[in-house]
Amino acid sequence: MDKVDLEGLASGATGMLGLGRTAISLHKQVSGSLKLPDMFSICLPSSGTTGKLIVGPGLNPDISKTLKSTPLIINPVSTYPIYTEGDPSDEYFIDVRSIRVAGEQLSFKSSYLSIDKNGVGGTKISTLQNFTALHNSIYKPFARAFVKAAANMRIKSVANVGPFRACFSSDSISKGPFGPSVPDIDLVLPGKDVYWRIIGANSMVEVDGKTTCLGFVDGGSIPRTSIVIGAHQLEENLLEFDLVASQLRFSSSLLVQKKMCSGL
Repeated sequence: MDKVDLEGLASGATGMLGLGRTAISLHKQVSGSLKLPDMFSICLPSSGTTGKLIVGPGLNPDISKTLKSTPLIINPVSTYPIYTEGDPSDEYFIDVRSIRVAGEQLSFKSSYLSIDKNGVGGTKISTLQNFTALHNSIYKPFARAFVKAAANMRIKSVANVGPFRACFSSDSISKGPFGPSVPDIDLVLPGKDVYWRIIGANSMVEVDGKTTCLGFVDGGSIPRTSIVIGAHQLEENLLEFDLVASQLRFSSSLLVQKKMCSGL
């Protein structure tokens, strides 16, 4: 594949594979030809390890029973730059209801989390995005809350390194079995005690030997989608997209279970 074809993709990408809600996507073709339920599981690896892609119901039952579940919702308006009126989005959206940092719920306009009649807003999952992007009105209170919670853990703030706007001294961050020991981030979903927890291994990016940054970016004040969950936040997280039941089943970080994508 030519390098120009990979421009704008997550760093390290060597090719593209279609997994959207389209007839030509890999899972649609494989499940159709093998008469399997329309579902697939994906686990993106962290650096130096291998990932996993399973089409159909092929997950180990012991792993499946540990997954949480949340509805997949359909954005009624396509999110592609060019589309035909009336086309729904082929991307995968979930209903994030709120965000917590170190257990404290952020305060921002809740309407950003809903999809309006023009298809604007909401939360989608995208491996095309390196780092999770947040609407500016969500990002600002999010970054403030994280910096405050980090300071309470005696983590020292330092000058920012673009594109990140919350950076810290690496020496002030202790390292644990799940990556940097930093405040947890929870994406709160519908249902009792259902949330997607983002731990240090997924929330932080070491930009050099001295600086580690919060790996979320400001998505601007007029993004089409308010929250775009990016590839870094998905690493070592097992996701099962069940398009028959319209459910996303997810693990949060497998590291907490002392597992990795490569061992599934």
